[in-house]
Amino acid sequence: MKLLKSFLVTCIAIAALVLIPNSQAATAQAADTYTVKYVSALNEWRVQKLAQWDDMRENGALSYLYYSIKDGDAVVVIGGSGSPALSDLKIDVKLANLTLYEVTGGVVVYANQTIKDIYVLKGSAASLHGSYENVYVYDNSAANVNNDVAYLQVSKETSMEMNVTALGTVGHCQIDDRGTVREHMYNVKAGALSIVKGVNKTDPSAYSTTPTGSPAPATTTPAGNTSTGNGATVSPKTGDANYAIWLFLGIACCAAAAFSMKKRLAK
Repeated sequence: MKLLKSFLVTCIAIAALVLIPNSQAATAQAADTYTVKYVSALNEWRVQKLAQWDDMRENGALSYLYYSIKDGDAVVVIGGSGSPALSDLKIDVKLANLTLYEVTGGVVVYANQTIKDIYVLKGSAASLHGSYENVYVYDNSAANVNNDVAYLQVSKETSMEMNVTALGTVGHCQIDDRGTVREHMYNVKAGALSIVKGVNKTDPSAYSTTPTGSPAPATTTPAGNTSTGNGATVSPKTGDANYAIWLFLGIACCAAAAFSMKKRLAK
């Protein structure tokens, strides 16, 4: 009996040592959302570690964003009418997504690591440099895509007035009107893509209308659908594993092994 108890205690200790550190590591790596907003009272761009700006909460200098963000996080930038340019937004981690909302004064983005999705919403003007997989431009926004991009979606929700150019190649460009697809362009040559006031001005000889090679990436839910007049909200995707459950299952397995051992000893 003493041997049985000793075995069970040892199993539980091993399970805790193996599973609990993994749980802590997963918690430490959970994705966060940071919201950057121009605060006119301070005449500064400020940041909060929140998915949606809260005027009642403290905010920090933009340097806090660069110090804190990590791979898998999301960033929302909210400008508003009269907001000045955010000249250099330098991202040195692999963001899940970057959303630009009413950044009317303009923003220059430098993606030094790959950003999966970039959303340019509601009158924003953006110059995008570096590495990104998918770019979504809405309504009356403007975007200069200065590097190769796998997928570019140009969408109307309220108006078809966007201006989009691409200096790099575009694997797949989709133009749609409130979910109704107007055009597809595939393998657009570098420097050729041009959409002016929502009208496709790209030379037809610079792209194909039929897909070739690997399929275009699946589109994600547009951040534009989560925008409100007071700002934009992005819910970062994090892992769904519940390590407390794994710990319980590990201990249960140990207990079952101990029970089986007990039966064998009793024979």
